[in-house]
Amino acid sequence: MSFPVVAAERQRSALHRMLKELLRRRISCTGGWGHRGTQFGTEPTCLALLALNSSQADSRRTLEDLGPLLARQLPNGLWPATDEYAAGGNLWATAMAVNTLMILGASSETLAASLHALVRCRPLETSWLVRLKFRFSDRQVRFDPTKFGWPWVPETMSWVEPTSMVLIALERAKNQGLVPGSEFWNRLILGAEMLLDRACPEGGWNAGNAVVYGAPLRPHVDATALALAALRFHYHLPTVNSALTWMLNRTDCPSAYSLAWVILAAVAYKKVRSDVSPALDIARDRLAVLVEDPSAIEDTSTIALAALALGPDSAINPFEVAM
Repeated sequence: MSFPVVAAERQRSALHRMLKELLRRRISCTGGWGHRGTQFGTEPTCLALLALNSSQADSRRTLEDLGPLLARQLPNGLWPATDEYAAGGNLWATAMAVNTLMILGASSETLAASLHALVRCRPLETSWLVRLKFRFSDRQVRFDPTKFGWPWVPETMSWVEPTSMVLIALERAKNQGLVPGSEFWNRLILGAEMLLDRACPEGGWNAGNAVVYGAPLRPHVDATALALAALRFHYHLPTVNSALTWMLNRTDCPSAYSLAWVILAAVAYKKVRSDVSPALDIARDRLAVLVEDPSAIEDTSTIALAALALGPDSAINPFEVAM
């Protein structure tokens, strides 16, 4: 058989194994999924639901499994990362949950408090004392504190990954007409500006800052992929193009989790750059090989992301928001 045929068969086989493993890992007593054990986790639950829905492996079961996710929504509209860390909520987990529930058809009433909480969230950079600190006394990091996104948990500093995931969720909410008003638009603009401001000099994104103690930080593969997914509407900007070039040169990434994010982010750019499709072919085949090693897929989130990344082109990409 030719290489493309072998690669396609390897990817189909890997996808089948990942979906089968997700169904096996479902927590029988409480529903949902944990990262590795039986403790409910919002991220692995959302990713598993999305993977099963995208593959149409068991749409009836997928819809039934929304119950455990909805049950973890806190009174303030946020979701916790896990049952163990439920106090106050987690912005990454909340954005993941909101994005998932919108895709799976949850009611707008269910999402209203969560979307309101995301739009109203203010990280520490909004404090004038913190802004003065970064402007005059703490010069070890280099970023503009007036451009802020979202933190991992309330009342802390903005970071790339939660900001990216919130932007993806809010863009989807915008397309569904769920969050009107000028405050919503201002948060979308500020979040995108924060990501652009914190891009690394060589292209791509680190977890939070680009330069510390005068030294440029190296970008991270998963952070770069997430930021690119969030900034798809800004593909014409040099910062975004530079990051895309950097990411497409990382198809030899040894992490199945990060490589899956690369694939899911790159798909959105297929129509704007001719070098994306060849890189995707290489990345998908490498991912199919990586997931053959059980040690590479111990975490449920990795399994679900791999299933999403290895799905057919016709499948829904939950992290691509239509123009």
